[in-house]
Amino acid sequence: MNRGQEPVASRELLQAQRRVLRELARGAPLDMVLNRLALEAEAMVPGMRCTILLVRDNRLYDGAGPSMPKAYREAVHGLAIGPKVGSCGASAYQGQRVVARDILEHPNWEQFHTLLQGESIRACWSEPVRASTGSVVGTFAMYYAEPCEPRAFELEWIEAMAEIAAIAIEADCTANERRESDERFRQLAENVHEVFWLTELRENEKKILYISPTYETVYGRSCQSLYDEPRSWSTDIHPEDRQRVLDAFTSGATQGRFDVEYRILRPDGQMRWIHDRAFPISNANRVVYRVAGLSEDITERKLAELELSRALAELEARSQARESMLQTEILLAEERERRHLAVDLHDGLNQLLTLALMKLRAVDSCEPQALKPVLECIEKLIQQAEHRARTLTFQLSPPILHDLGFEPAVQWLAEDVAGSYGIRVDVDFQDSARHLDENVLVLLFRAVRELLINVAKHAKATRAVVRVRHPGDHIEVVVEDDGVAFDPARIDGRGLGLSSIRERLESLRGRVKIDSKAGKGTAITLLAPAQLIGSSNPSDLGKANS
Repeated sequence: MNRGQEPVASRELLQAQRRVLRELARGAPLDMVLNRLALEAEAMVPGMRCTILLVRDNRLYDGAGPSMPKAYREAVHGLAIGPKVGSCGASAYQGQRVVARDILEHPNWEQFHTLLQGESIRACWSEPVRASTGSVVGTFAMYYAEPCEPRAFELEWIEAMAEIAAIAIEADCTANERRESDERFRQLAENVHEVFWLTELRENEKKILYISPTYETVYGRSCQSLYDEPRSWSTDIHPEDRQRVLDAFTSGATQGRFDVEYRILRPDGQMRWIHDRAFPISNANRVVYRVAGLSEDITERKLAELELSRALAELEARSQARESMLQTEILLAEERERRHLAVDLHDGLNQLLTLALMKLRAVDSCEPQALKPVLECIEKLIQQAEHRARTLTFQLSPPILHDLGFEPAVQWLAEDVAGSYGIRVDVDFQDSARHLDENVLVLLFRAVRELLINVAKHAKATRAVVRVRHPGDHIEVVVEDDGVAFDPARIDGRGLGLSSIRERLESLRGRVKIDSKAGKGTAITLLAPAQLIGSSNPSDLGKANS
């Protein structure tokens, strides 16, 4: 048909549109669909050339133009749109039809004269192709060999063709978005460590819509086996867990309450721990019709938890054993204290009192001139008994410790040990005295007493030194001697109390350090916090050994 003929029959236009839509419906690529649309348009108007350009990111891209020069199509591909860029660039930019009656005279076409030289193209009008959202996604253009303007029927015809182009372009965009979405989902599902599954709930049956490839790694079965038999996953559940899991899924999966841990027995005999969760999916009527879920292999975590539980149980057993040993040692220490006290009372105080009683009974038979020496002897015996009683009192619980503090009590202790055992004991207080927690006060005093008595009894030392200082929020006590060294690995080498001291001091978050070398004597360092949080009764910690 030439420019003088009547318009194309509506039936022919409709048939052309149907042919193009069939191509689109069968899934033909976009370039094939647009090329078919351009050929149908050119066949209906002999002598007319057609181009379909795509608009992305404010640039034109070649879509179809079967009769246009290759050089022209290549030049247009990637061209930025603008108000003075030909008919198509301006149409895409302005969002409206642009008509160039004579491209040799139209200012928009000056940059394309060289490309179209000798191609018999003089007129062009372009229609914007709009998506359903109203955005411009392309242009549909018609080119003529002579200067002309579109007639009414041609405007209707180009609009119809632009609508078909819009359907094809938008369908391709939707398909691309779907493919990209599917690819993102595939990448996510196939690269996470959890098994992702999606089921569809039907009456009396369940259909697996998707299972991620990780299923094969975790369960040891093929994904296809689950597609073929959706209930096969439950056959691998450990017999002791199976009914519990099935009941939980039946009652909770569609309500978002399915969150269970269970064991499976893989075909290769391995047992794995699984953490399975389900999430209901509702339709527009709020009816659950699908269930999505995640199955995570938590075997390593479970084994770690079991190992931790075993270790905690072992630690608890050891702790109880240590506590029992400490309690036993405390009981033994108490018994030694009682025995020591009994010996002191019997050999010292009781003998003095008995002798004084004998002297008193002899008073009646004494001559008056002999009475005075007897009374003087009785007085001396009573004074010795009183001194002995005071000494025992100080050894059990010296009042000076609680009345004046740690440093004065240590000073008294040094003098008492020196006087009782004939060993020189010096004290060195390097810092000013500081208030101590009652537990720490009692324990450290008992420990120093134990160490000094051990030195006097077992070290064969001639001199001992007690050094006290207060580093930071702690107190440090060092007991040194010049006696015989011992192996620190055998802390019972100087009496039975050193191990007890360590146990009790560690219970207060303190520590003991032993440095013993032949020819250099021994230094035992006691370090403890000056104050405690949540202190216990000092009587529980202040048991002494002798």
